[in-house]
Amino acid sequence: MARKPKAEDIINKVEAQYDATEPLRSRMDKDYSIYRLDPYDAGEDFHNYTSNEPATFADKIISFLNASELTARIPVNSQEREQREANDQKERFFIGTLRSADERLRAAIQPDVKSQLAWYITLRGWYAGRALLTKNKEGKTFVDVTPFDPMHTYWATGYDGLLWACYKTKRSKEMIESQYNTKLNMSDDYEDWIEVYDYYDREYNMVVLSNGKVVKKATAHGSPQVPVFLGAVGATPEIQALNQAVAIDDTIRDYGESVFRHNREIYDKNNLMMSIMLELTARARRQGLKIKSRDGAKTLDEDPYKEGTEISLAQGEDVEPLGLMEMSRETGAFLGLLSGELQRGALPHSIYGELQFQLSGFAINTLRQGINSILEPRIKSLEAAYTRICMLLNDQYLTDAFDSMELSGEDMNRNYFSQEITPDAIRNAGDIIIKFVGQLPEDDMSKMSMAQMAREGQSPLLPDLFIRDKILGLQDGDLVDDAIKEQQAERVLPEATLYTLLSASENRGRDDLAQFYYGELLHILRQKEMERSQAQQAMQGAAPQGATPPTTDPRAMPNAAMGVPPPTPTPPQGMVAPETPRPNAQEGEI
Repeated sequence: MARKPKAEDIINKVEAQYDATEPLRSRMDKDYSIYRLDPYDAGEDFHNYTSNEPATFADKIISFLNASELTARIPVNSQEREQREANDQKERFFIGTLRSADERLRAAIQPDVKSQLAWYITLRGWYAGRALLTKNKEGKTFVDVTPFDPMHTYWATGYDGLLWACYKTKRSKEMIESQYNTKLNMSDDYEDWIEVYDYYDREYNMVVLSNGKVVKKATAHGSPQVPVFLGAVGATPEIQALNQAVAIDDTIRDYGESVFRHNREIYDKNNLMMSIMLELTARARRQGLKIKSRDGAKTLDEDPYKEGTEISLAQGEDVEPLGLMEMSRETGAFLGLLSGELQRGALPHSIYGELQFQLSGFAINTLRQGINSILEPRIKSLEAAYTRICMLLNDQYLTDAFDSMELSGEDMNRNYFSQEITPDAIRNAGDIIIKFVGQLPEDDMSKMSMAQMAREGQSPLLPDLFIRDKILGLQDGDLVDDAIKEQQAERVLPEATLYTLLSASENRGRDDLAQFYYGELLHILRQKEMERSQAQQAMQGAAPQGATPPTTDPRAMPNAAMGVPPPTPTPPQGMVAPETPRPNAQEGEI
């Protein structure tokens, strides 16, 4: 059994890890400032312009991730019925637990798991959270999947995964007392917001405050491993620079990047240029004035830009506008280059519907390649987070430390289920595979035309399953194929068509109309039953009712036995007298 953690050890570990990763957390904080559209400062007494481009870009990526559809599947490696049923139960277990976790977060007025993870993956470049099966005061098992803010998550890893993880937050005195059922002594000089350390290692969970007070003793969390999922976005590994002294400062900030990686510095330049243009535009409204007087001390008491204003001037005094300042001739070209840089580092403007003309399917597919470079790493991170959540919940449930759970939801065939799933039902099932199918703008007509051309003719270029999966991008090609065959099954047989119309009439309350189809359906069924019975009798060698069955093979029986009349004799050709020899007869022949 591992040694129970101590409060001072937890605080020291967190502070040491903060020092090692401070550049990474500072970068996260700066990215959040960009997303919040904190006002750009162009200087004192100058107009400031803050572009909404970074927030719009980030929200678009978050929307793409939220719109992606989750598929949780276990590949069928065996055709045994028992194995397939276990796989189906395990799929339903994950769907039900994820739904239960979402409902718990919504009850706490928090976004669901996918929404929070999409936000953190997009803006922090990391994902983190807790995945636990736990029990309430009544002893009932419930699912606790809580995403963590990676900027306040601290960790240490070993050769085989996480050694410990801690989520550091600030909470009010009332929140702490309510959640952990404790009483804080006011003499401890607590501030308005108290730092809380929620610590997990491979065996225990412990919660302490910044002053070392323990509000939750070290308690076994019931998971075979640290019940925390954590990961970085992108393909950049944790690397070290050549100079070991500055390695962390130079490289840790690049470990897990947000969507602002390419445009952080460009946003400031864009805001500067737009602020200058805003300032010059504002000056055009109230130009500066040049006032001439003998001693140079004259000022205007009236507003010269107010309609109907009269200005009294003495001999030799005059008021003239200073004239407008103009942007450099290269400003337009520079802004064009700046806009191109922003689009290459983010999303093309066509994604937002800014199209001057209709794009072809080829053009949209070309634009999609640029979208994938931004979206694909974040889709993979979302899949990795959900895969880790499912693995943690599965390992905990199979410890048999929790009662059987009543779960509900919609399975992959869009069928609603509500059932009790026991640990034994999923114990021998395969590993879950999580996929998110991103919903991106497509030229649907082009895809439909391509799919139709691929399956035309007696020898199609591609099979239907490949066309639905690769060309049309459908989530479940087998399910679509089954639906098409079901539709065909309703139309091939006349009785199937009548039954479908009969059911539809009854569902719409047209019992009178349903009677017609019911009678016609019975007629067809009786007619086919008679034909089937006659065919069966013929196969068994039986004659129709009222006829004597033959005792031998009809092919070997004479015509008379089969009831066929004898053939009519052929009369002789011509008449001859009696006793006249036949023509060409030989002598002596009688």
